[in-house]
Amino acid sequence: MRQPTRRQDYKITLLFLLLLTLPLSAQDLDYRAPLNGPLLVTGTFGELRSDHFHAGLDFRASTNTPVYNVAEGYVSRIVVSPGGYGQAVYVDHPDGHRSVYAHLETLRPELLDTVRARQFAEEKFRQDLRFDSTAFPLQQGEQIGGVGNRGHSFGSHLHFEMRDAKTDAALNPLDFGFSIPDTRAPQIRNLRVYELDNHGLETHIQTFKIAESRGKYRAPDTIVVGSPRIGLALKAYDRQNAMPNWNGIYGGELYADTTRIFDFRFGRIPFEETEYLNALTDYEEWNKNTSWYHRFWALTQDAMFLETAMDKTYDGSLRLLPNRPLPVRMLVNDQAGNVSGITFALVYRPQERAPQPRPHQYFLPAGERSIIDNGAMRLELDADALYRDLFFRYAQLPDASAGHLSHTHQLHDPLTPLHGHGKLSIRPDQHIADSLRDHVFLGKCQPDGQWSGNGGNWTDDGRFRANVYSFGDYALFLDTIPPQVAINYFATDLRRGAGFSLLITDNVQGALQYRGTINGEWVLLEYDIKNDKLTYNFKDGDPGPGQHRFAIEVTDRQGNSTVWERSFRR
Repeated sequence: MRQPTRRQDYKITLLFLLLLTLPLSAQDLDYRAPLNGPLLVTGTFGELRSDHFHAGLDFRASTNTPVYNVAEGYVSRIVVSPGGYGQAVYVDHPDGHRSVYAHLETLRPELLDTVRARQFAEEKFRQDLRFDSTAFPLQQGEQIGGVGNRGHSFGSHLHFEMRDAKTDAALNPLDFGFSIPDTRAPQIRNLRVYELDNHGLETHIQTFKIAESRGKYRAPDTIVVGSPRIGLALKAYDRQNAMPNWNGIYGGELYADTTRIFDFRFGRIPFEETEYLNALTDYEEWNKNTSWYHRFWALTQDAMFLETAMDKTYDGSLRLLPNRPLPVRMLVNDQAGNVSGITFALVYRPQERAPQPRPHQYFLPAGERSIIDNGAMRLELDADALYRDLFFRYAQLPDASAGHLSHTHQLHDPLTPLHGHGKLSIRPDQHIADSLRDHVFLGKCQPDGQWSGNGGNWTDDGRFRANVYSFGDYALFLDTIPPQVAINYFATDLRRGAGFSLLITDNVQGALQYRGTINGEWVLLEYDIKNDKLTYNFKDGDPGPGQHRFAIEVTDRQGNSTVWERSFRR
């Protein structure tokens, strides 16, 4: 038999090396569950949340339940923060995917030691650490840490994600073969029918409660509408077998007669697209009544990023002919393939209706950059800030309340979504001393009557500018009130104590900066922003027996500071 030539040998070697560097397919790695035992799902991928789709699965588990690496790989990132994911570990896998484990209470020892070393070196609790493949390689099934309730979490659970490592887009973890028994079909609760004008704005809304009998759902046989253009929406939920929680659905389909008009599936959600949830749900209903509806049409074509089998150039709204019934079928499904649906007919009956008045001061077309500037207020919106044309209402209200430095500027209303952010500049209506200029902030009125801070800075023309993320009532305020420090648990005799905890609060909403010391040396205080709580553990640095002096300085965004001290015995 002829032996391979040196050139052929080189080609074979090169091909072998290339094969080694190619990413594996999703099927080449056998993923295990991140927890042992039954997976109790309390939140599904794509579930509707305020301003974003849920990017993973939530698994209920008690604090410190072991969390395991789902496949071979390496720790690529560790994030520690007072909000968000709290304490999270990111693992990159050789098939091009990334798994994320969030809200962890504990970390495996070598990871915790690395985090602590960086925190003490930088004298800072918040961390975002990145690693290459040599630092912390992991085999499948190795423990990463323990379940917790850190960050923006309101009950002990594991938030688990799968991502595309190249783009960091979130992927549905249920597509990776985790065993979660699910024979329950989604539940359909309500149908909404929206009559639309030529701007795509609602002129009339009908809501129908959907009847259910033995797993079958029934809508009204015929729904009469007074507009030739219609949008439809469903309130629907899903459940897995092991839990009673009403979770989010996986997808939906809309058929007009026998033609599929609109469909969506929650399989992949790029984080930069997640705010388009507000164009695919009834934003006003959510903000008024905390009630979620999936729109089966999109308010803007830019929102058509979800996985779909349809032509993304069509928005999904229906066009009706006068007095001609249109058969409609709407389906919702879960990832396990269970399906629920309703059928009905829409009939357009032309009616003599007076045009719906839309009082406004400015007309802002969607898809175009808009600037409103009346001298006292300047609002700048990018071309993608609006999903639909907006009849923008504006009012300027005098306000001489204590701390107010400007009139209140009513920017439309908070029931209309603003995509991304706008830039708002407001001119004060009184002289501000140089010594107080750093204490000014742009505030928004909250539903409870309190004002939240948006930060901001001074412009060359004497106005104060900040980014705003929603419409509503805004004004300039002066904040000279320092934060407050209170004892949560801090005995003067801590000889048998594990540590102590404090509560830090401010009159303006927002994260606070702080620095704590014992006997003049920096100490690690873990910050839980949802509870305004700082916690010190002696295991992270015991000063030893004797009398000691703890001191902390807390500073808000306007530079107001409080120094608080207490002696204790160890």
